[in-house]
Amino acid sequence: EPTLHLAKITREVAKTFWGDTAESTLATINDAFRPGGSYSWADSRIGMTDNGSIATHVGVVDFKMRVGGQTRLRTAGLAGIFTVEEHRRRGWMRQTMNDVLTALQPAGFDISLLYGIDGFYEPFGFRRAWSDYSFRVKAIDLPSEIDFELEEFTDEHPEEVIELAHRAYTSQTGSVVREGGWFTSLNEDRGHLWRGADGAIAGYVFTRLPDEQLLITDHAGEPNQVLAVVGHLMQRLERDRVTITCIPPACALARSLRQGNAREVVHHRRNGDALVRIVNLRSTLQKLIPEMKGALSRSLIPGWEGALRVDGDMESVTLHIEGGQLQIAEARADSPHVLAGPALSQLLIGTDDSEEFIEEGTLVASGEGRELASALFPARNPAMPAPDHF
Repeated sequence: EPTLHLAKITREVAKTFWGDTAESTLATINDAFRPGGSYSWADSRIGMTDNGSIATHVGVVDFKMRVGGQTRLRTAGLAGIFTVEEHRRRGWMRQTMNDVLTALQPAGFDISLLYGIDGFYEPFGFRRAWSDYSFRVKAIDLPSEIDFELEEFTDEHPEEVIELAHRAYTSQTGSVVREGGWFTSLNEDRGHLWRGADGAIAGYVFTRLPDEQLLITDHAGEPNQVLAVVGHLMQRLERDRVTITCIPPACALARSLRQGNAREVVHHRRNGDALVRIVNLRSTLQKLIPEMKGALSRSLIPGWEGALRVDGDMESVTLHIEGGQLQIAEARADSPHVLAGPALSQLLIGTDDSEEFIEEGTLVASGEGRELASALFPARNPAMPAPDHF
């Protein structure tokens, strides 16, 4: 209940994740949790002691995550997860987490995503969603001359920036459809946009100044222009190094950086940072049909026909494939072609190539399941730009 619990949750989140309760910190968190935004009060949960104090909290951020160019999965982003220090190691967080996860499917979510510490969330069915890519570049290796004006913005993303981001990330698996307030606010970032000759927005970058380097947290626009803007800002802000963080590894800017002098860093975690879990296998596969149909047509077995059973922890469904069309049906026990295992959530969003999951034993393929996994669920280089983190 916001009127009863907003201030208490805000203060505990500030202490847990920021280490302070400064007025500016509380204001930022309070704005993120305000009723009517992306934070879902109906789906979030708190655990309370007998005396009415908050002991645990698992927040749910309601958003749409892209998979390929056509699928938008309703995603429960778990955020602000904490146990008040004096109540830790009692198993109370497990109760709160299970309560949240049990309620997500009836609430209409397809998958759940969170950013977490290694190992803690694996027992709840979460798996590594993707690795983070970043580039480190020196100022001397970047152009710095621009022939257009930069416009700065703070606080909120201008509508034209949101629209450009939608176009730039329309096919980027892992990116968020920015709406609802949570994903359209600038907290630590400062925005810089530029326009083309027609006056329309041509690109933008988001920057932070955490230390002696410049940090680029998001971008859109023609790669050479983006790099020139970065170089220009480095010169203006007197920074000799820049890190472009959380960059989609297959995007145009990443490809351009690989043609010059830059250090590419890939941060892998076994079971931490971005983690994914299937909430509703049937609805997820139903929404993925356009992507699966396109992938099958481009595969080595475009004419395959039959039934593929997909077995999740809590659900089993069958994919009927005939004449290049796919339909979802109840699971058939007699299907010889089966995919199962804890890596299903990773397979569905394209975390890695299906062969990697099969070889490590986290995906079990029976019959022609191996060939179908490769044909229907290609690796998609998922990534979530830093402003989309929750």
